[in-house]
Amino acid sequence: MPAAESTTPPTAPQATTKGPDDETRQRLVEATTRCIAARGSVRMTVADVAVEAGVARSTVYRYFPTRDDLLLGVLVSRIDASVDRQVAALGDPDDAVGSIAELVLGSIELVGGDPVNEALFSAEGRWVVTALEFGAEPVVDAVYRHLRPLLERWQADGQLHPDLDLRETARWINAVSNLMLSPPLAQRSAAAKRLFLDHYLLRALVPAGGAEWPPSRIRSRES
Repeated sequence: MPAAESTTPPTAPQATTKGPDDETRQRLVEATTRCIAARGSVRMTVADVAVEAGVARSTVYRYFPTRDDLLLGVLVSRIDASVDRQVAALGDPDDAVGSIAELVLGSIELVGGDPVNEALFSAEGRWVVTALEFGAEPVVDAVYRHLRPLLERWQADGQLHPDLDLRETARWINAVSNLMLSPPLAQRSAAAKRLFLDHYLLRALVPAGGAEWPPSRIRSRES
């Protein structure tokens, strides 16, 4: 799920003070972010990050054993900040159908104009990010941490299928967000993207009796 950088810390529970290890880890994540913007996620190296952060490579490896771990650190940090803001800005958080679509389409719009996201989701770099996001549980944890209160409320209200595993639901929402950044979906119009979500994401999550289904916006496009 694309995410915009933010100077505002996420509202997820955090320790009140940071130790030296936390500060060093954050420093390395910030250095990696700058390297990605300058060189791209494919060409960025551990050596680049060490130079940018002003530390030895051994220090980088102590906190992030691989290059992919550095990329994952950037993704989780940015997702934490971005999803928190997206949830807070939802137009009608009591409406599952509208809110899920708003979250997915809103995350896609974060790519253009953001140098880091443009590098992460470029033609050469998106496969690296997609592979990491699909296989990395910390990414799912970050998305679920912010979506969980909404998902629990919607399921309790009957707006989501009662047998859905909500953490897996968060994983699927994130996966669809990434899928829509790749051809051919990336080239479709905003209306076509929304129709895709209505048919292939929302219908899988929302029971026929839990909301007006199909929504009037789908019927009007199909008639």
